[in-house]
Amino acid sequence: MEQVINSPQMNEEEKNKIKDKIREELEKIRNYTPKVGVFGDSGVGKSSLCNALFGSQIAKISHTSGCTREAQEILVGSEEKGGIKLIDVPGVGENPERHQEYLELYESLTEKLDLVLWAIKSIDRNNMASIDAFKKIIAPSKLPVVFVVTQADLMNPHREWDIKNNKPGDTQQAHLNEKVIEVSKIFGIPADKIVVVSASDNYNLTELVSTVVKVLPNEKKFAFTREAKDENVSEDAQIAAEKGIWDHVKEKIGNAVDFIMDDVVDIVVESAKKYVPKIVKSVFRFFF
Repeated sequence: MEQVINSPQMNEEEKNKIKDKIREELEKIRNYTPKVGVFGDSGVGKSSLCNALFGSQIAKISHTSGCTREAQEILVGSEEKGGIKLIDVPGVGENPERHQEYLELYESLTEKLDLVLWAIKSIDRNNMASIDAFKKIIAPSKLPVVFVVTQADLMNPHREWDIKNNKPGDTQQAHLNEKVIEVSKIFGIPADKIVVVSASDNYNLTELVSTVVKVLPNEKKFAFTREAKDENVSEDAQIAAEKGIWDHVKEKIGNAVDFIMDDVVDIVVESAKKYVPKIVKSVFRFFF
């Protein structure tokens, strides 16, 4: 939708045209199918992470051809209602002889992805191949990236895990904090884009979803919250996704919003009632 330049003399036909464009844009956002690249070496728990994030309705739908190895494309949800496609790529550390081939595969995928989730096992120390791939391919692409430190429950001393409160013990937490600092330093990314999780314990998954919502463009935030399991999506994340939609609409229609504000509010709220009825009252905060 092109940005509209308008004046106070906007007639009814012009207003209706803009309202129709807003409805079209909202439907496009509500039904968008994002592609998320899931990177990380074998054994880091990528499958467990995806299952914990999105639930059991995950099925392989195709293979995206790469070089010698292929990227596995997995559909979460239904494409008819949007869904989300996870692109699971082979880890560069799996076969040193194919390092260059994997780099070429990664590069071929960057233009197709909306987000990268890069998983690193909490107790792994050898990340040289991943560092090389990230700095050569992913970092220059400017794709939104969230690093996920997986299997937090295995961090030493692993028997210290606080089962009652479902969180790391004090010493574990200190070691996990050190891991975040280490990952931030060696990959050259901000610590606030690194989330520590334990998929087997459903630990910190809401924080992961919230972090993803923060890094995604406004028009793509909702699709991720739509497909994540309900228990992994906080109310704040839902509200942030809805605000992203509203900010995107304002950016698209420009000054026109000032002349048809009441109509725009009705359209956006009606859309929210349909898709996120639990937070409709919070949506009103965007307008007043």
